[in-house]
Amino acid sequence: MSLTIRESGMDFGPFPRENIFELEKVLKELEFGEHVSMVEFIVRKDSPARNSIVFVEAKSSIPRQHDKFMGEIRTKMQHAITTWFAAVAGRHPKVLAKIPAKLNQVDHLKLPLECFLVIPGIPDKMLPQFSEKFRQTLVSERKLWSIPDVNIQVLNDKKAQKVGLIAPTPPLAR
Repeated sequence: MSLTIRESGMDFGPFPRENIFELEKVLKELEFGEHVSMVEFIVRKDSPARNSIVFVEAKSSIPRQHDKFMGEIRTKMQHAITTWFAAVAGRHPKVLAKIPAKLNQVDHLKLPLECFLVIPGIPDKMLPQFSEKFRQTLVSERKLWSIPDVNIQVLNDKKAQKVGLIAPTPPLAR
C-alpha cells in the first residue's frame, strides 16, 4: 500500500506507507502546540547505492524576505530532526507509536540525513544559489548532525521528480 501527499500544489510520492511519516500531520493530531514547527514529512529512501532519511518541506514560492523565510525553514528542519531522533530514542512514546517500522528503529538514526526544500517553478539555473543559501542557513545543523552539503538542497518540481520525491507526470493522452 502506498501514500501520496498533496502539498504546495505538488503530489509527493507515492511512497510505501512503511517508509513515510507525516510529521506535521501527526504532531497536530497529538497537539504538540504552535511553538513547534515541522516539515511536511519524513521519508526513508531505499536504493541499492544507499538508504537515507529525507526531511521534506514544500513551499509554493519564495517570498521577497529570503532571510526570514530561510530562518523559518531552518526552524522546521531543526524541530523535525530533533523530534524524530527524540521519538526513536524513546523520549516521545506517543510520537514513536505513529512512526512506521522503516523509520522507528534506533539503527535508523545512523542512516544519512537529507534536507530538501521543494519549491515548484524555480528555474534550474537558480537552484544552486538557493541551495547554497539553504546550506548556509543550516550550517549549525550540518555540523551537529553530520549532514554533507550535497544532502541539503532546494529543488524545483522537476528535480524533485529526479530524486524520487514526486512521481513523473504522465503524458497527456492524444
